[in-house]
Amino acid sequence: MSRIHLMKKLLIAIIVFGLSLFYWANSIKVIEPIVYHIPSGVSVTAIANNLEKQGIIRSSFFVRVMAKFFGSYSKLKSGYYDVVPNMSTIDLLDDFASATVATRNVTLVEGKTALDYYQQLESNKALKSNGSFVRTMQIAGIQPPYEGGFWPNTYRFEVGDSVASIFRKSNQILRGILAIEWKKRDKNLRFSSPEQALILASLIEKETAHNAEKSHIAGVFVRRLQRGMRLQTDPTVVYALGKSYRGYLTRKDLRVNSPYNTYRNHGLPPTPIASVGITSLRAALHPTSGDSLFFVAKKDGTHAFARTYEKHKNNIRKYLK
Repeated sequence: MSRIHLMKKLLIAIIVFGLSLFYWANSIKVIEPIVYHIPSGVSVTAIANNLEKQGIIRSSFFVRVMAKFFGSYSKLKSGYYDVVPNMSTIDLLDDFASATVATRNVTLVEGKTALDYYQQLESNKALKSNGSFVRTMQIAGIQPPYEGGFWPNTYRFEVGDSVASIFRKSNQILRGILAIEWKKRDKNLRFSSPEQALILASLIEKETAHNAEKSHIAGVFVRRLQRGMRLQTDPTVVYALGKSYRGYLTRKDLRVNSPYNTYRNHGLPPTPIASVGITSLRAALHPTSGDSLFFVAKKDGTHAFARTYEKHKNNIRKYLK
């Protein structure tokens, strides 16, 4: 066998060995997705050693060599990063260098209280707690009353963001939408402020999930307010009862002494009782004209409307029997 042929075989062996070594060093060891945190001001060497210590990579030496070879890896950005089984060490370094941090979604649904949202966000492990509910509101820069002050939506955030940051963003969006919709309100609407419309919208939100009848319910409420009638809407009693609510209302419950109880008090409650969606807000600002003053829920969740109390009593007997 000639010397040239031996050299070729040796060269091939070196290349194969080198590629195998590179593939081994470049592969990630994790078998399930994890989130890795790079604190601020940590060196590449410290990051490489920590990755190997945690069993995420196979070789800290490989990371240091790559950092030296590629200038972009010399300064890795702090943050929280997703590490998944099918990525390589170089993929991970690319994310570290470009600050492609881990992101998540959280959805705030309509009809919830501010405390509901707080408990939901506090339980989200991807978010950083700011402490108590009141402390979180203070950090978010939100003044009381808090109820109804947050826009239900899906929010994308970086892992490690704070609960207060979600509340701040949600409140800012709510204020922007409320200002825009208020300008487009019916001109004969007698509310003196957008906050009053927001309160009414929260009652509508809790009364029905059927968008087609929300403006009709708004019309009933507006006409009752204009005539000095109590609104007598059950969701306000449920809100007033709070944790005492047992899933149904009794006659005693309807007499609960609370400014939110619209069976006892005239006018709107002092604040919203829940968050609102766009259909409820627009219904409050554009109530349907008519003469209905009463409504009762039917078995399918829609409502039967009535102009007189006698007709309303008939509807109650018909649908609540």
